[in-house]
Amino acid sequence: MALQSRIAAVPKPAPPEAPPVEPELTRRLRQQRLIAEFGVFALREPALQPALDRAAHCVVEGLGCPFAKVLEHLPAENRLLVRAGVGWRPGVVGTATVGGDLESPAGYALHTGQPVLSNHLDGESRFRTPALMAEHGVRRAINVVVRGDGASFGVLEADSTDRGEFCADDIHFLQALANTLAVAIEREAARREAGRQQELLLREIHHRVKNSLQLVQSTLSLQARFEAEPARTHLEEAAARVKTIAAVHDRLYRGSSLGEIEMSVYLEGLIADLRASLADTAQGCGIDLVGADRDTWPADDAPAFGLVVTELITNALKYGKGTVRVRFRRLERAAELSVEDNGPGFPPDFDPRCSRGLGMRVVAALAKPPRAAVEIDRAAPGGRVVVRFNRES
Repeated sequence: MALQSRIAAVPKPAPPEAPPVEPELTRRLRQQRLIAEFGVFALREPALQPALDRAAHCVVEGLGCPFAKVLEHLPAENRLLVRAGVGWRPGVVGTATVGGDLESPAGYALHTGQPVLSNHLDGESRFRTPALMAEHGVRRAINVVVRGDGASFGVLEADSTDRGEFCADDIHFLQALANTLAVAIEREAARREAGRQQELLLREIHHRVKNSLQLVQSTLSLQARFEAEPARTHLEEAAARVKTIAAVHDRLYRGSSLGEIEMSVYLEGLIADLRASLADTAQGCGIDLVGADRDTWPADDAPAFGLVVTELITNALKYGKGTVRVRFRRLERAAELSVEDNGPGFPPDFDPRCSRGLGMRVVAALAKPPRAAVEIDRAAPGGRVVVRFNRES
């Protein structure tokens, strides 16, 4: 009995006490400063995520609460994703979601379009406390809708574990932050739409360039039929070069992005095209991409890469033997492209910069210092040409 009395006498841990009362004027002046600073930051910052992160930090500093989060509405799932936050355990921001229906505080605000202030979540009849908030011991919350001219982006929310109280003036502070954040979100959406329109325009331009090049190639091929040697050979070579350029443009505008290219994917597709277009020249010889590091380059460099590899493969099929092997290596501030075969190799005095062959002259012209350089690897058992492209500083 005495033991039971001693157990009963052990006091239970008390919930967190309300924070000390801060002078109202000091609190409001701090909030006004944070709103002004956040407005300047959001207007200057070109990316959206830093603005979301900054907004969450402003909430914590302005309201003196340990938790804040920016929730993005995912309509297809009817969930709210934690895009930015302060105070949450690792793995929450960018991954965790809460319900987007009327059963959660944030969902309630989103669907009603009205701010939600609850200083006693455990006694709420309007909605339930999400598991994420219960896990962190949240007792009170306040949130507002982040809305611009279009559909609502989501909700800006402050959460606390103590027994203090949020008030109506705190809603005004939170809403001012949300309105400024909405401007940054709309600017990001406008930038993405402008980028999408530009991408469509560039794809159309590339498509028309390719069609024009194919028309020129057809005209040259037709003219060659009526010419005697050596004019016929020259016209046929010119037609082949134009066809190569058209193929490079075709491969470029069919890529996932016109701003930059993933070289391994680009070369793999280009070589597949060359296998089909050079089937007669290959005469049973294969063309293999035997190694290609993943490396992203500006799309402006794609034509040079494509034309160089095409000319080198064509030369290897014409003068070399066996399977033509293509390699692409990523280097620091540079990339190395090599094409080799099992043929007799190049003469000892061969200099690609002084070659009389049109193909090698094209390669030398596209790989001029300081942007690039071409050399013959005489240590290779067959013919091997190495082209090094330097990245712009």
